[in-house]
Amino acid sequence: MISFFELWVSYKFLFPKTKEKFFSIITSISFAGISLGVATLIIVMSVMNGFRDELTSKILGVNGHLKVKPFNNLKIEKHDELKINIEKKIKNINVHKVIVGQGLLNYRSYSSGILMKGVETDYFLERKIFSNTIDKDSLASFENNEGVIIGEKIRDKLNLKIGDKINIISPDNIETILGTIPRSASFKVIGFFSIGMYEYDSSLIFIPSSIMQKFLNLNKKIDFFEVYVKKFSQIEFYKNELKLILPDHYRIIDWRNLNPTLFNALEVERNVMFLILLLIILVAAFNLISSMIILVSTKSRDIGILRTLGVSRKQLLKIFIINGSFIGLCGTMLGLIIGVIFCVNINDIKETLEYLLNFELFSEEIYFFTKLPVILDFSQILKIVLISLILSFLATIYPSIKASRVEPINLIKWD
Repeated sequence: MISFFELWVSYKFLFPKTKEKFFSIITSISFAGISLGVATLIIVMSVMNGFRDELTSKILGVNGHLKVKPFNNLKIEKHDELKINIEKKIKNINVHKVIVGQGLLNYRSYSSGILMKGVETDYFLERKIFSNTIDKDSLASFENNEGVIIGEKIRDKLNLKIGDKINIISPDNIETILGTIPRSASFKVIGFFSIGMYEYDSSLIFIPSSIMQKFLNLNKKIDFFEVYVKKFSQIEFYKNELKLILPDHYRIIDWRNLNPTLFNALEVERNVMFLILLLIILVAAFNLISSMIILVSTKSRDIGILRTLGVSRKQLLKIFIINGSFIGLCGTMLGLIIGVIFCVNINDIKETLEYLLNFELFSEEIYFFTKLPVILDFSQILKIVLISLILSFLATIYPSIKASRVEPINLIKWD
């Protein structure tokens, strides 16, 4: 147990009314080091969590959780029957027919490579990522095969409006008696979408399946099925169920196989960043050891007087452990508060800094997202706080033992 006397002496050592200001400065530096270490670790790990989650949700929102296609990569002809059979036998999934292709978008004097995706209207209605991005009129026009839906970044770059015509050239050339000529067509813009991921918003164009089939001369064939599951945690179950239904010449590719390098790199980066930033707290803990050793040195005569008055070695040990632990606790709590507040307001802070510095800190073209994504993982924050408190406690042990083992006669004698 900790007595009131031990707490009182600890308080007097930490906040002296004498001229011993040097220790107060060292204590403040130790306190600030722990605070900044905890805050930095919380901010960076929260941003890393946000990046991974946002990247995963946006990629899966556009590409689905599972992809079903033939082993030989041939086009699928009897797709209606297969889709009905899958949705009939497996509940809580949405199956979408997809056609993909690359092309060159031409509008006035502008040209840019784009990704074409032929889908049906249910593709937008059954995916949450598009629920609030495309208006009802655009979806109605899309269902009636009146035109295409493009990303808002393309719209902003070209200053497009509803009803404008864009020209798309496909790399699949048309064979004629005069040779090969480019396959091109004009499409009416009927709507816009924005999912907050620069790569898709600036290069993806959705085209009704029937128009896409006609444009690429596919004769009502499709490239593959995208399966969107409603219970993401049970993706392995749905994958096994699909294997039982699909013919032998079909294969199933899940989202982890589609982007293995990207997600593995994010996971490795997150773990490495945690270890690197943990060194900040470790350095602050060593700084705490230094400040505690200085405290022992500056309070040597006081320690001698306390020992002479009958204060035991165990009490002295607890007094100095309380001092160091108090600094660690206050520093950790302040770092926690700073980290959480910074994470909550990180985009406002980013915009303010960009305005003051007149410099773009977060480029959409490089980082994919229009805003810094942040996810506060409270279990991870708790782990950071506990590590900081444990390191702070361990940092106090050696100076405290050193203070408790000295002989009082050597401490109170005149120099």
